[in-house]
Amino acid sequence: MLQVPGAYPDRVTESADNAAAAALRELPGARVVVFDRELRLILSAGHVPEQAATVDAGSPGAGAFVGDAFASSLWKLIEPLFRSALDGETRSREILSPDESRSLMVDVGPLRLDGQAGDGVGAAGVACGVAVILDVTERRAADGVARPSDGQFEQVFERAPIGTGLMSLEGRWTLVNRALCEITGYTTEELIGRRFAEITHPEDAESDAEQHSQLLAGTIPAFQIEKRYFNAAGETLSAILSISLVRDANAAPLHFIAQLQDISERKRMEDHLRHLADHDPLTGLRNRRLFEHDLRLQVARSQRYGEHAAVMMVDLDEFKSINDLHGHKVGDDTLKAIATALTRRLRETDLVARLGGDEFAVLLPHSDVRGSALVADGLVRVIAACAIDLGDIVVHPSGSVGVAMIDELTESAEQVLVAADRAMYTAKRAKLAAAAV
Repeated sequence: MLQVPGAYPDRVTESADNAAAAALRELPGARVVVFDRELRLILSAGHVPEQAATVDAGSPGAGAFVGDAFASSLWKLIEPLFRSALDGETRSREILSPDESRSLMVDVGPLRLDGQAGDGVGAAGVACGVAVILDVTERRAADGVARPSDGQFEQVFERAPIGTGLMSLEGRWTLVNRALCEITGYTTEELIGRRFAEITHPEDAESDAEQHSQLLAGTIPAFQIEKRYFNAAGETLSAILSISLVRDANAAPLHFIAQLQDISERKRMEDHLRHLADHDPLTGLRNRRLFEHDLRLQVARSQRYGEHAAVMMVDLDEFKSINDLHGHKVGDDTLKAIATALTRRLRETDLVARLGGDEFAVLLPHSDVRGSALVADGLVRVIAACAIDLGDIVVHPSGSVGVAMIDELTESAEQVLVAADRAMYTAKRAKLAAAAV
């Protein structure tokens, strides 16, 4: 099971482990390893043939040094890749297994879990790293890639497992191999003469403009960047693009050599792990970690620009009795129903989170006192309208809501949460007093 002490609840880590296993069922002969900034093992999932001898039979558990999961001779070769990932770099290397019987493709890159862009440069926001070790022995044998001799280079280019092509200085494909066609879904005829920019995601179209200029100027020999593209079916794929420049005898530019490695599966796993880190596994709402992050940003905007906003603490009344009388499944169903009701009642710009247990929180940007009071009354009503049908009985939960305003005088996110919590308990006590009359 995936475990990150102090970062993820057990159900989140269990879901991540299940998600990794499901993804790896489609990647036979591969192993995924996730590791933290201290090179401690977070997750090891998947399978590579025993002949590769990459992972010992007694593989260490979460928290162990990640190097202990590999044969020492292999770890010496791949350790620099793992450390580079923690600096924000994505690197790939094909190596032989320790007994030289298998060919392994090792792809290692950063994993950002704080809502930061996964294709950023540098170590900022890198929470941990992810490595994919793929056994490519059979593919190498099938492709017939051997040490090239005279007359074989064209065949090697065509059968290379990495998408490779030549581009004119205007950015049009002049030569492509089979792997590049498989990655993009286009035929050779469809790619030749087409501008590479035509299949590039518009948000990433200019992301390597500076590197291109440096390459043409001769200040760098090559560069590598992560970009998104559209395949022939119109689907988005993520890939690592490597570009170098061929020059003539007088150093004048002739054409570009481009290599494309599809990392879409790894990106999907990153996105899923990021979602698990920031969301409650039961309700799918934001968790406390992400909500407090969003709240700190709102407080900063209010302090700087004078924005007005509101925070609400929502607590269910006598929720423990629902669990005690009807069981935890009914309790879970109640929490999920309330999460859905709160989300439907709020605006798309409002943020709702489950902080834990039966406690929810709501952030209302651009809200005044009157507007937030109306929303609070509405939330109390939608909670009361939730009905959990047990067949012979219907459970009707109720909740109490406390509100605290955010403006330029708000000192901190912690202060406003405490104020909203106190307001919620004041509302709860008033409700109990009214029921006793």
